[in-house]
Amino acid sequence: MNPDEQFAESLRAQVTRVAPRIDVDVTRVVPAARRRRAARAGGVTLALGLALGGGAWAATTLEPTTVVPGGSTTMPVEPSPSPTGPPLTSSEGDPLPETPSYPAMEPVIPPDGWREATYFHVVTRGTPSQTGGESGPEAPLGSDLGSESWYGEGVSFELTAGGPALMALGDHINLEGHLLSYTWADMAALPTEPEPLHEALVDNYDDADAPASWTEEAVRDAAARLATQAPAEPELRAAAWELLTSLSGVEVEQDARDSEGRRGTAATYQYADDDRMRTVIYDELRNRPLETQDTKHGMDIYLTTEFTDLPDEIADGVIEVPDLTAMTREDAEVACLQKHLACTFEEAASDTVPEGTVISSDPAGSALVSWGAPVTVELSTGP
Repeated sequence: MNPDEQFAESLRAQVTRVAPRIDVDVTRVVPAARRRRAARAGGVTLALGLALGGGAWAATTLEPTTVVPGGSTTMPVEPSPSPTGPPLTSSEGDPLPETPSYPAMEPVIPPDGWREATYFHVVTRGTPSQTGGESGPEAPLGSDLGSESWYGEGVSFELTAGGPALMALGDHINLEGHLLSYTWADMAALPTEPEPLHEALVDNYDDADAPASWTEEAVRDAAARLATQAPAEPELRAAAWELLTSLSGVEVEQDARDSEGRRGTAATYQYADDDRMRTVIYDELRNRPLETQDTKHGMDIYLTTEFTDLPDEIADGVIEVPDLTAMTREDAEVACLQKHLACTFEEAASDTVPEGTVISSDPAGSALVSWGAPVTVELSTGP
């Protein structure tokens, strides 16, 4: 039996001992192991465990470095095999960006019942401006890309070419232009008649020393966002659109058509810069936005804006950190392997947790992370 075969047998025996239900694909492991054998001190590395996985959807690109369980040694490894099966286009058939527009940089602690909660489902098609601006960092000049997102109360997702990704817009929706920001609860409390809504938006504007023109500009921007991208209920959306078209400085055109040929009403106004104009085309009959045109940042074509359930494939496309508390180190390693997480171990004294069992993990159990995310596990050494 040659060294490669001996190593494969050893690996298979160790994985069977700690995780008998994990299939070992030796053909993927041996070539990488041959290059790393000189650096190994022994034992099964989590890097190899991650290399054995590959059916999950990737939310982010993994760095080609992992940590041996125990945290004492680091070594370069090849990235895990590319996950299979993610959609490359949105539900409307548009190509998707490679990375999320606003990626969540930290673990997300979702509220209870997040899987069964209601989400605001938005599908857009972005077209860069012909003056040199772009509809987003993921859209090079001259290309059309789709964006499909599910905005939730506490957790939000965007579909990318690599699968679902967590977004950093879970707690609130920013209303661009000045200092207005509303949580879902704040939006639910807003009036659904144009005049009371105007008063509420003025009252919520934070800059009390700003000129009146600034306040009106902030109200206009907030009304436009509530009518288009924010998860506003239909009654609030209708009130926001009626308010927008009634404000000074807004030019209204009936019987307008968007770039898809859909009929609606257009509201055009100066936005931010002196030479920057924005037009919102709205279907008043169906009470939904059709398109936002911006002379600086191109167009956003709204294909879907509705409240819906979160699809199972989106919820399953991100990883929920398991509760490792009170597990043995061996069981925690298996749990991390099964979830495609890169766990490392640190030791700490404890008067209450038995030696060799897990005190806590960072991120803690139930946090949502991307595929291959690092998890630091604190292991008790006893009193």
